[in-house]
Amino acid sequence: MATRRLAAVAVLDVVGYSRLMAEDEDGTLATLKAHRSDGDPILLNHGGRIVKGTGDGLLAEFPSAVEAVRAAVELQQLMAQRNADLPPTRRMLFRIGINAGDVIVEDDGDIFGETVNVAARLEARAEPATICVSAGVRDQVAGRVPGAFVDLGPTRVKNIPHPVSAWLIHPQHDDSEGPSPGAIAVRSTFAPFGIAIMPLVSLSEDSEQDYFTDGIAEDLITALSRYPELRVVSGSSSRALRDRPSTRDIARELDVSYVVTGSVQRSGARVRVNAQLVDAETGQNLWAERLDRQIEDIFAVQDELVGEIAAHVHPQLERAEVRRRGSASPDELDAWDLTLQAVHLLSKFTPTAGREAIRLLELARDRDPDNPETLAKLAGAWSHIAFERWQIDDRNPFQEMITAAKRAYALDPTVPLTVGVMAMVEAIARHSDEAEQLGLRARQIAPHDALIATMVGHVYMLRGDSERAILLYNDAWRGARYESYRVHIAYGMALVHYMNHNYDAAAAWAQRGLETSDFLMLRVIAAASLAQSGHTTGAGVHVRHILERHPHATVDNLTRNTALMRPEDRSHYADGLQKAGIRATDEAPWATVAGNQS
Repeated sequence: MATRRLAAVAVLDVVGYSRLMAEDEDGTLATLKAHRSDGDPILLNHGGRIVKGTGDGLLAEFPSAVEAVRAAVELQQLMAQRNADLPPTRRMLFRIGINAGDVIVEDDGDIFGETVNVAARLEARAEPATICVSAGVRDQVAGRVPGAFVDLGPTRVKNIPHPVSAWLIHPQHDDSEGPSPGAIAVRSTFAPFGIAIMPLVSLSEDSEQDYFTDGIAEDLITALSRYPELRVVSGSSSRALRDRPSTRDIARELDVSYVVTGSVQRSGARVRVNAQLVDAETGQNLWAERLDRQIEDIFAVQDELVGEIAAHVHPQLERAEVRRRGSASPDELDAWDLTLQAVHLLSKFTPTAGREAIRLLELARDRDPDNPETLAKLAGAWSHIAFERWQIDDRNPFQEMITAAKRAYALDPTVPLTVGVMAMVEAIARHSDEAEQLGLRARQIAPHDALIATMVGHVYMLRGDSERAILLYNDAWRGARYESYRVHIAYGMALVHYMNHNYDAAAAWAQRGLETSDFLMLRVIAAASLAQSGHTTGAGVHVRHILERHPHATVDNLTRNTALMRPEDRSHYADGLQKAGIRATDEAPWATVAGNQS
């Protein structure tokens, strides 16, 4: 049944979209998707709910006019930055219209009414790269958002019986030097100079070997990510576009300048790798190489590829020696295979797949006990098991995580993943300073790695440093466009907004994450956020899901599960869960980190 509520409504549209599509249909679609991927988090961070896409634009609902206009200003500032270095023919400009008032909300979430219609008409009056708002919105936001306001006066618009007074906002572009010195270490480092390693095509007859070729590409991504001048797109993002025939379309959607393509043929004890580096804009093949090696030399093949690619992508790069793992024995290669399969299983987000991933990673650890990355991935897998509250025998997943992380870090404290996982362990143990130092070091080693940005974002979120956490999560969200761990970014965003009492933004991020995966902790934060906003019915839906999966869930054990460092944050979180209707105390306590009790 339809209901009514007060809301601010924003309508966004692309200027000259039909012309852009006529000139380059595939490229325009790819560019719009890239802009949406970077812009949607801005709307969510202000409590926005994206009601629907409209082809070349979208309709969004906000809890207040102030948040709607602030989001619109930030979005226009982002677009100005993205368009700055592009030729005029490739720039994409947005118009935004905003109105506030009573809206009709259908059961499917769509919204209607005069408030929505006026917002659409205001959007049509906006100039490119500006925001057009009603007089009522202007009165609410004047002096509270940056920008120059211009009175357009009253005007009659189609299908609206009365004149509408409109104001134009020209967003002020932020040309400041950036954050204060104390925040420099965690400022956004999303480099504009990007490269995508596309999935290598398997030429082997055995389709079961596809994971092997994906693994080589992933290792190349990991190694190249250590160059501070490069932003390397995640493997999942590249795999999602593996069937695109045009490197130009791939580059536009992933916002990169260069694309690496190639093939792998594995036959018996030999492997052949063909690779090409392509300038995505011109289509020019900058470099190509074929490498034939024995299987035990697979890491030497990787090293040669990385060195060649790095040298051709950026002539000023010093040919820094890629960390070598030496010649791999057949047993070590088996461990590598097991690790790749385990990582694939974890992305399924099911208890059965999680248990099997742990089994495979422990087999890999036993076969190659001195491999720090295997141990770091094992620690990460146990972390996922812990936060989902899946049971594996009588083992304590938090303690298993700690053991694997400490062993990985002791073996090699220079590998980004081992440092990032160790930062998480220290944060969960509430060792605030140690966690921050490790997090900063992980970012210094791999400044453009989205998984590292996610981990360090969690560190700052658990410390209660919301500004730095959101900055890192924004970087991670942009860099992990197709990654399964995006649900953890959404969870972190939801929790940090909840701690800031921005419950609408928290609920919006929780919903965005749940669209990807039914992650337990997203249900929990959604329930708390909705309850704090007075939406008890919506909170109750999430509580029922939580208790169906975990009948012993209580306020006590769910609060401990967040590992929040500050007592006031834990109390605030518990308050939301109590309002959502979850019982207070433990009947069957869950395992927690030793010394990390509330």
